[in-house]
Amino acid sequence: MAAIDDLLSTFMISRASFDGGVMSLRQFVGPTLADHRGRIEMPAYAVMVESATSGAFWYSLGEPVGSVQSWLSLASAAPVVANQQLSAKSLLVRRDDRYGTLTVQISDERDDVVCVGVGRCVRVGRTSDALSAIDGAPSETGSAFASPTGVLPPPIDPELDGSQILAEIGKGRISPGPLCELLCATVKSDNDTTQLVVSPQQWMANPLGTMQGGVVTAIVSQACVLAGQRYTIPGQQYSLAGFNINFFRSPPVDGELTVTTTLDKLGQRIGTLSAIMTGSNGVTFARAVADIEYQPAPRLD
Repeated sequence: MAAIDDLLSTFMISRASFDGGVMSLRQFVGPTLADHRGRIEMPAYAVMVESATSGAFWYSLGEPVGSVQSWLSLASAAPVVANQQLSAKSLLVRRDDRYGTLTVQISDERDDVVCVGVGRCVRVGRTSDALSAIDGAPSETGSAFASPTGVLPPPIDPELDGSQILAEIGKGRISPGPLCELLCATVKSDNDTTQLVVSPQQWMANPLGTMQGGVVTAIVSQACVLAGQRYTIPGQQYSLAGFNINFFRSPPVDGELTVTTTLDKLGQRIGTLSAIMTGSNGVTFARAVADIEYQPAPRLD
């Protein structure tokens, strides 16, 4: 349990409860979870979302067996403001002996919905001593984080377009953002692709000893947020509107991981990106598709 508790506390997530097929978690989203623009987007609360959905399935099994998330789809709603508590509630809508389907909803302190989603989980054959040590369903415990830590990155020069911003991040002249630093991630960008290269840490592990699915989701979605910057004109705002990820394999927490993003389509209001997470040996661990919402219309050249 120490490892998963370290993971949750790193993302300022406090344990709540599992009751009647509903898993509840809370998270304080402060500056340490902001991106390079100082914004709080899906990557900031991805660990809580995945923990809520996979947790609801796992606790419903009633025994310490292994389970993993196989697919997760998220859509953003109200924007998130830093330095507040978010709440996640995931409902187990169907389960058999092997598979589970779950919904999830994220709300802010005003009870505005900031994200909704659907996930699928699957029971696997492996287990671990860490899973066996988990004693029953979680109760309403855990101290809520309620004070900001860290500082937001400085504003980006509004005269820079997206390609210039990514180039400056790659050269170390613009911060990749506190969340990238937390994830031990560096940004690489060329004319066609944007890559996020991650050095996994032991605190990122789940009770099975591999990278927790929420961390995978945070890394891949953050790569998409950065890639979406490329197509902006100077001063243009954008956000991650939709994100779908398939988990193929569980990444190890050693070695290097790379998320490569490519543009599928750039429209007047929405850009669609594909992302693949691979290991140093070329093995694919996850694949995702993201929709980036631009205000106003993105550059089309």
